[in-house]
Amino acid sequence: MNQVVRTAMGAREFTFNCVVTVKDGAMTVVGLNAVGVRLFTLRQDGSGVRVEKSAGVPAAFDPAHMLADLQLVFWPLAPLQSRLREDGWQLSEPAPGTRRLQRGDRLVAEVHYAAEDAWTGRSWLVNLEYGYTLQIDSQAL
Repeated sequence: MNQVVRTAMGAREFTFNCVVTVKDGAMTVVGLNAVGVRLFTLRQDGSGVRVEKSAGVPAAFDPAHMLADLQLVFWPLAPLQSRLREDGWQLSEPAPGTRRLQRGDRLVAEVHYAAEDAWTGRSWLVNLEYGYTLQIDSQAL
């Protein structure tokens, strides 16, 4: 999976490419800048999440947050609902092409999909808790 991710937080915008692979129960996300230089590598498997950031990547940028965002956008609804419910969160799809993440009655994040298949189209995530947005353009490799 190849993804172009555009993120905005206040007046700051940043665009990077992600290559996502899932194999043998592990997911790897490699973030690259516009000229193909590696910014970070994130690996999640049964033993946890490991992150490697390249020099020059701002300390405030945590790729592990991006992993949670990717899961919110792309993972199947039922397993996510089950896991999130254990921690006091609610995840719903109140209308076609929309996901909402709530804690109690407070809306934390909302996802919108341009196409029926999120893996081959454009998706938007608005994180109200941390004040940023992501636009994700996805296509199969």
